Amino acid sequence: MIRTYGNLAFDNANQHWVIEHLEAHVAIRLKRMFPRVATGATGRFELTHSPDTAADILWFTQRYPLVVAEQDSTYLKQQTEAYLVNQAEADRIKLPDYQPTERGGLKKGQVFRGYQNIFLDWAGIVQSGILIDDVGLGKTYSGLGLYTLANCAPLVIICEPHLQKQWYEKAQSFIAGTVHLAKTNKPYDLPPSDVYIFKYTQLAGWVDVLSAGWVKAIAFDEVQQLRHGRNTNKGEAAFQICQVVDIKFGLTATLIYGYGIEAYNIISLFKPDLLGTADEFVREWCDGDFGAKKVVRDPDALGSYLVENNVVLRRRKQDVGQEAKQLKPELYWIDPDEKSVADAEALAEKLAITTLTGSFEESGQAAREFDMRMRELTGISKAKAVAAWVRMFVESGTPVILFGWHREVYRIWNNELYDLKPAMFTGSETLAQKEENKQRFLNCETDVLIMSLRSGSGTDGLQYRCSTAIHGELDPAPNIHVQANGRLDRDGQEDEVFAFYAVTNYGSDPVMLDVLGLKESQGRGIQDPGMRKETQQSDPDRIKRMARAFLKQRKVQIPDTVETRTVSTEDQLVLI
Repeated sequence: MIRTYGNLAFDNANQHWVIEHLEAHVAIRLKRMFPRVATGATGRFELTHSPDTAADILWFTQRYPLVVAEQDSTYLKQQTEAYLVNQAEADRIKLPDYQPTERGGLKKGQVFRGYQNIFLDWAGIVQSGILIDDVGLGKTYSGLGLYTLANCAPLVIICEPHLQKQWYEKAQSFIAGTVHLAKTNKPYDLPPSDVYIFKYTQLAGWVDVLSAGWVKAIAFDEVQQLRHGRNTNKGEAAFQICQVVDIKFGLTATLIYGYGIEAYNIISLFKPDLLGTADEFVREWCDGDFGAKKVVRDPDALGSYLVENNVVLRRRKQDVGQEAKQLKPELYWIDPDEKSVADAEALAEKLAITTLTGSFEESGQAAREFDMRMRELTGISKAKAVAAWVRMFVESGTPVILFGWHREVYRIWNNELYDLKPAMFTGSETLAQKEENKQRFLNCETDVLIMSLRSGSGTDGLQYRCSTAIHGELDPAPNIHVQANGRLDRDGQEDEVFAFYAVTNYGSDPVMLDVLGLKESQGRGIQDPGMRKETQQSDPDRIKRMARAFLKQRKVQIPDTVETRTVSTEDQLVLI
């Protein structure tokens, strides 16, 4: 006689599986396997029904047999079989010889490209996941295409504020359905529509409305905006909405900006049971604990796991027959103007010393301030030289997008390039001002567009005017630079794309170039398993190394607490 460890039943009225009367050690195993079960739950455990949940329950019962009624057992096996068939179908869709479904629902003259139809067929099977196509492959149209799937209207699109109008205009010209653009952060009576377009900044205010059960499908554009998970208002709102919407997808070309824990925060919104709890993910997949920055031990393995479980779909330009226009980027070394930052260096020196010698709390606060100060000082030290370099391009007839980070650096650039009347697209302008400045650049009223590295993600149209990007400052996350260059290297670009990085041996640049190697390896491994560049993984404690290098440069006695490390040319080039 087979020993049993508890009871299993299907609650048809509430559409969930109920497991009761488990022995203590079996209950512990159940909670580990199903993270949605509260760790404090006892006696009765409820699991929301889905085919993949049924498959996991059946697997669990093979290890710990449960008493179950015949009709419930039959239903469990039927749902498991459906899940396995769906997985096989999802895998078949990704085969090279697969012929995708041709779809309607578009305005006259509009069509999906073949690889976009493949995504929609895949989405119809898996119903929840992330599309990580290269920049410029039309993820906007793929996202709008969800509206054409069965039972997927109304569809809600969530996008960055500066992209809401762009999404609205593309939706109006592409799909045959009606489109409504959400106007305020506070709820109002929405008109009937097939597609609704909201901004991330509106999510928290609309969370109750969007989680009321009427939304059939939702797509999060630039889903890396949710990389901090439920620690932000928009992340918590997204989590609540995803709990009640069955068909949900993220769209991005850069799944993570830095460390692998960001991938966990995003994926858990769409597949909450796949990676377990955050603690389980860190224990199983990560090494080290650098504050909130957990580093994935083997990014290739995690990337392969996500592909095998049909959580992500990733196509590069070469996979769909497109040619990347970007040539090999170049580092442009600049001599720093240290006189321009002399007054501020004294404070930076004090912060550097406290970073290395202070108590845990003092050191942490000083490190954060030192990091911000050094990045700004580095940008300022090379700002005039960068502006002169930009002028050289413009005077030779080449329009330029100049990427930066700090307002003081923008001020210097504007002063140095005053006669060229630069257009600004940073965090300081309103949405209307950004659009106006973008149009100034596109209409050839200026040849310089100064853009914040993190303010223009997803912006379309720049490729028709410009093919030269100059990075006047460095961002800590390599994928930010990839995304920035992608605003030029996208469908419609007719010229070769040049990307230049202005770097110096002063301040934060040497260490920034070093640590970007580690972050690049995380993103590339997870997104493109098996194709990750071999990079030397740097010491994650970059701020202390930067403090040591800064003090050494100023000939200040350095506390004997942290080893310094020389940045090699190979490490520097890995940014690209």
